[in-house]
Amino acid sequence: MKKQLKSFKVSAEGILYTFLNEGHMRFHLVAAVYVLVFANFYNMTKTKWALLVTVIFLVMAAEAFNTAIETLCDYCTKEYHPMIKSVKDAASGAVLLVSIGAAAVGIILFWDIEAFKRIIFYFADNPLLIIPLALSVVVSLLFICFFPRLFKNKNLDIAQKRDKIS
Repeated sequence: MKKQLKSFKVSAEGILYTFLNEGHMRFHLVAAVYVLVFANFYNMTKTKWALLVTVIFLVMAAEAFNTAIETLCDYCTKEYHPMIKSVKDAASGAVLLVSIGAAAVGIILFWDIEAFKRIIFYFADNPLLIIPLALSVVVSLLFICFFPRLFKNKNLDIAQKRDKIS
């Protein structure tokens, strides 16, 4: 049981590392929250909810794999190398492919004029709710752009850490 708990702890540290170091991951999280909130305006079946949640986690998993690959490449060398570039480009391309697929799923699930009207009428009927929505956008932008700066060790880059270990 201890081994499994340690495994979860290490996994959580990896996820936290990705959120601290990758603005794209923080963007994906914020986008996921908004998508899940606004999905409530749609007549979603359990199957559609399952698809939506799966696609969200696939994008985040792809971003985590990309971060792992980039971090390992940065650990291996400070120098430019065409093969390292190709590896990083392929990992980044994988995230793009998953993200395009997620966007396609989003369009299929959410392109609904009646739902758009429901959202507009909801906020027209409850104009004070626009204030917390606008504030959430500001907080989200701050989270995406500035969250890592709250942590002092963030400025120690991968190559510096590697050199301290070696």
